[in-house]
Amino acid sequence: MANAADLAQGEIPDHTPVIGSDGRNVGTVDGTEGEYIKLMRDEAGQHRWLPRKLVASLEGGLVRLSLPAAQAAEAMVDEAALAQRMALDPDAGAAFGRPDDSGPHGSRAQAHGPKGSPERLKGGQRPAADGGINTHRK
Repeated sequence: MANAADLAQGEIPDHTPVIGSDGRNVGTVDGTEGEYIKLMRDEAGQHRWLPRKLVASLEGGLVRLSLPAAQAAEAMVDEAALAQRMALDPDAGAAFGRPDDSGPHGSRAQAHGPKGSPERLKGGQRPAADGGINTHRK
């Protein structure tokens, strides 16, 4: 059985029922993708995604949301909306656990540059004017 510690670690078990704050059924977890919970296919055969930030608790074998089921239905993203978001905002893929391959990610990668670049040199090294490496310090 899942508990708050699992939720804190981002672990939401597959096949767990999802209910609104009003106790009404919203769906069943099919998996998690980044910042979203992927629900099992609906009657029309479509997957829907819910933002993880809507989860209030994970206990008693249920994912309980912080809002009623009707409002959760309005907050859901379907496959068409997901595809549209991905097309409009390439960085949105990271929120769905699908990072793009455009290069280094994160604050350290941006601050230090890619591997082998002059900005990444260690130990006080800095590029020399002639393109070589100047290893002495001033």
